[in-house]
Amino acid sequence: MYGKIWWVLSIIANENPVIVEVYKLSGFLEKLFPKSSPVELLKEHGNYCKKAIELASQALDDYFKGEDISSLANEVDRLEEKADEIKMKIRMISSKLRWGYFSKPDISDLIHEQDALIDLTDDFTKMLTMNRVENCPTDIVEDMRELMKEAVDAVEVVMEAIDELQYVVESAFSPSELKHEEEETRKVEKDETATDVSGIKIGKKLYALKNSMNPADVVYLNNLVIILMKIADNAENVVERINTIVHS
Repeated sequence: MYGKIWWVLSIIANENPVIVEVYKLSGFLEKLFPKSSPVELLKEHGNYCKKAIELASQALDDYFKGEDISSLANEVDRLEEKADEIKMKIRMISSKLRWGYFSKPDISDLIHEQDALIDLTDDFTKMLTMNRVENCPTDIVEDMRELMKEAVDAVEVVMEAIDELQYVVESAFSPSELKHEEEETRKVEKDETATDVSGIKIGKKLYALKNSMNPADVVYLNNLVIILMKIADNAENVVERINTIVHS
């Protein structure tokens, strides 16, 4: 709506000096009240992260079934590009804002941590396309599927934390909403710890097979495990950053 108003003002500005001043004022108002708030854009970016990790989970299942995953990897890459566009919008808006609930460094650090989620997910699906491990032990397959589920859950908690951040802002930082945000932080910390335990367990199993499996495959699978552990770790960083912002 505001965009249409400014467009009309720009057309008729040359006809009326008063309109010229109103048109100039519109730029100032946009800095105070941008069309999309950083929190709304953060949520949109988070949705891309969520979709990407869900596709990566499907890609891992299909990979162990011996199916082609190139289309899934390409879709994750497309989502990563879309997320980059949102990241740039957030940085542009935050650099122009004259007033807001959060400082510019806070928003910059938060989107940096959150963007790492989809970057790592993109790395994971691309790496899946690089090698084909034949006859992977069943227990390793099941353990990696479980690890992926834990990574998906960690990203889901990030989305819940962003929702809570929006509620906190809309409630003018009410104590009850702040308490909910703290609960999200504890939840993702628990998920990240579980992922670390699972990842280390899989790594030990893999290296115990170094004499019976192709050593290159052992390293390859372990690198995939490490990426999933990093995704959960970054999810914790995002939620902790949100918690720090709302309590600062």
